[in-house]
Amino acid sequence: LSMFKKYIVFLVYFLVFNSCAQGKVSLYSKKYKIYPRINIALAADNQIVNASILFNKNFKKVTGEELNIERSNSLNSNYSYILLQINPTQNADFCFNKKGKNITIQATNYNNLLFGINEFFKKYTPLNYRMDVSNENPIEMVDEINIPNDFSECSSPKFEYREPYFSPNFDPTFRFWNKTNFLELEWGIWGHNLPKITKEYNLPETAYALVGNQRNDEQFCFTSEALFNAVNEKVQLIYDSDNALNKFMILPNDNDLVCLCNTCKSVGNTNKNAAPAVFSFMNKLAKNHKYAKFFTTAYITVSDVPNFKAESNTGVFYSTINMQKGIPLEDSKFADKFEKDVKKWSDYVKTVYIWDYATNFDNYFDIYPSLKTTQKNLKLYEKLGVKGVFIHGSEYNYSTFQELKSVIFAKLLWNPNINIDEEIKTFFEEKFPTTLSETLTNFYTFSEDAFVNSKKELSIYSGINKTTAKYLDPKVFFGFYDDFDAHTQNNKYDKEFLKIATALTFLKLEIMRDYGLGEFGYGVLKNKEIIVKNEVGMLLDKLNAYSKSAKLSTYNEVGYTIDDYIQNWRNVVYRNHKRKHYFYKKPFDVVSNLDEDYKEIGVLNDAAFGLLDYNTNWHISSIDNLMLKIEKDDVEKAEKISFSFLQDIKHRIYYPSAIEILNADKKVIKKIAIDAVSDRLATKQITLELPNQFDRNQLTKDFYIKIYRSTNEGKNAMACDEIIFN
Repeated sequence: LSMFKKYIVFLVYFLVFNSCAQGKVSLYSKKYKIYPRINIALAADNQIVNASILFNKNFKKVTGEELNIERSNSLNSNYSYILLQINPTQNADFCFNKKGKNITIQATNYNNLLFGINEFFKKYTPLNYRMDVSNENPIEMVDEINIPNDFSECSSPKFEYREPYFSPNFDPTFRFWNKTNFLELEWGIWGHNLPKITKEYNLPETAYALVGNQRNDEQFCFTSEALFNAVNEKVQLIYDSDNALNKFMILPNDNDLVCLCNTCKSVGNTNKNAAPAVFSFMNKLAKNHKYAKFFTTAYITVSDVPNFKAESNTGVFYSTINMQKGIPLEDSKFADKFEKDVKKWSDYVKTVYIWDYATNFDNYFDIYPSLKTTQKNLKLYEKLGVKGVFIHGSEYNYSTFQELKSVIFAKLLWNPNINIDEEIKTFFEEKFPTTLSETLTNFYTFSEDAFVNSKKELSIYSGINKTTAKYLDPKVFFGFYDDFDAHTQNNKYDKEFLKIATALTFLKLEIMRDYGLGEFGYGVLKNKEIIVKNEVGMLLDKLNAYSKSAKLSTYNEVGYTIDDYIQNWRNVVYRNHKRKHYFYKKPFDVVSNLDEDYKEIGVLNDAAFGLLDYNTNWHISSIDNLMLKIEKDDVEKAEKISFSFLQDIKHRIYYPSAIEILNADKKVIKKIAIDAVSDRLATKQITLELPNQFDRNQLTKDFYIKIYRSTNEGKNAMACDEIIFN
C-alpha cells in the first residue's frame, strides 16, 4: 500500500508537470512541491548573481517561497532550472525560452537581463510594476504558476535610448519594470553642464568665444586647446570613476553667441553657426575615447552640418523645442523642415536622438494630454531612423498624471504601436477603485482625443487661455471635477489622489480666472458691480489643504509657489469684490502700435485678472506706448480709473513710467509719473481721480489714455491688465 501511494503521488506529479492537454505545465506548485532552481555558471560575474537575486525576490513576492540558487556548470536532470545569461552578440535585447524542463532568460547586457526577468514575471505570473510598488495593497500570493509547455520569445525596442524625464522614472524599480534609461546613470556630462566642469580649471580667456573684438565668457571657443585639454581630462576622470558613464554632451551655452576667432573661422564657423568648431572638438574627444559617445544638440547655433567627416562615436540630439506645439509633427507646418533636418543629420552622424517635450513648463498642472500626439511622432521618428528619444517632462517636480504618462511613454518608446486607450484604462484600473478609475479613464481618454484632434497650437510655454482653446472644454472639465471631487472623502489619505486633486483644483481656478465673469468665471456683474462667487473661497481653501497634504509647493518651471498663488488670488481678485466696473467690455480703440502676438485688446476690460504669470490675462506692449481712445458716455458715472500692471524683470517686463489722460485734441488733461522700483516679480495697481465738473480741464466726448513704457535702456515691455472705471 505504501509503495502504491508513492506511485500515485509520483504519477500526479508527473501528470501535473508534463501534461500537455492544454499546452501548460507547472513552473511552481505548492501542493505538489514543484519548484525550479536558479543556475549560475561558475564563471558568472556579479551581474548574473544580482539578476538571480532579482528573480528570487520576484518569485518570493508572488509565491512566498525562495528558490535554491546553484553555482555549477552542469545541471541535475532531476530538477528544472532557470538559467540567466548575458550574450552581447545576440540580436534581440532579451529572450526567454523553454525547452524541456529548463527556462533560459538571456539578454545582451545586465540592464536588459533585468528587463527580461521582469517581463517574464509580468507575462507568466500576476506580478507587475503596480503590485511591486504598492504599499497599501499586499500582493495576493499564488499556490501555482502554470506556463506553456514550450515557448520562445524575444523582444527589442524601436529605440535604443528611451527616457521619459518625469520623477517616476528616477526610481530604479520603475525603470526595471518599464525598460527605460536614466541620464544620471549613463551620461558623464549632460545638458549645458560644461560651465560646471570648466569652473574646476583655471582656463585662460582664449577658452571663451571671441565675439566682436572681445572675449565673452558666456560662450566657449571650441577650438581652444586649453578648453579641450580640460574637458579631455575630465571625461577620462568621469569614466574611470564609473564605466557606465560613457555618454557625454558637448553643448554650447544656451545663447546665440558664436566664436569667430581665426581658428574657429578656419574650421567653418559663421556668425550664426558654431557646428564646425563643436564637431571639431567632439571629433578630437571621440578619437581619444573610443569607449564613449559624444553628442551635441541641433539647437540654436548648431544648425548646419560641417563639411568634414564626423567620427563614428559622435551623435546629435535634435531638439523639437521650437516645433512642439501640441500637433503631430507630420501634420504641422514644420513637417518638411523636420524631416529634412533629421535626414541631414542622419547622413552626417551615426546616431540621431530626439529631444522631445511633454509638458507645459509654465503650468505643470496643465494636463497636457499628449500621449497620442507623441505616439504619432514616435512612429515618424522610427520611420526616419532615429535611434533614441528623450522626452522632457517636469523633472523633479510634480505634473498632472505624471505616473500615467511615464508608464505609457515608456511603453510607446519600446513599441509605438500599443493601444493607448487600453493602456489608460489598465493604468487607472490597477491604481484606483472601480468608480474612480472609470471617471478618470473616461475624462483622460476624452482629453487625449480632444488634444490630438485639435489643430490649435499649444506650446510648452502657454497660459490657460491656450489650454482651454486647445482641449480643456470648461463645461466638460467642471462636470468631471465634480465627479472626481465626490471621491475625496474615500481617498483623503491617498497621496497620489491628493496630488491629482491639487492639480485639478488649480486648473479650475485658472479657468475661472481666465473666463472672468459668467458661468465659468470667478464672479458675476450685478448692477455694474463685480461679485466674486462663494465657490472661489472654497476652491482656494481646497487648493491649500490638498497641496499641503500632498506636499506640493510649486506649479511651474521657475518655481512659483502655490501659497503665493492663493495669496495673489485673495489680494487681486477679492480686492475688486463689490467694485463698480463701468468700463466692463465697453468698446474702445487702441491707436498705438500693437505687438504681433498681442492684438487682442479685450483683455484690458474683461474683468479677468492677471497674477504673476505674464501669459495669462496680461496685455504686453513692447514696441510702443499704449494709447486708448474711449467714449466718455460709456464711463460717465465713474469717478476714478484704476490700472493693474506687472513687473517681471526676468522677462524684461517693467512697470510704466507715466500715465496721461488727454482730450480729443490729445492735449494732456491729467498726468501721473510713476517712480521706478526694483520689484523682481510683483503686480501693482495705480489709481487716478478722473476730472470732474469742478476741474478746469474737462473730459471731452472722446478722450485718450496714454500709458508710457519704462524708460529703461534696451529691450523692455509693459504688461497692463484690467482698466477699471468706477
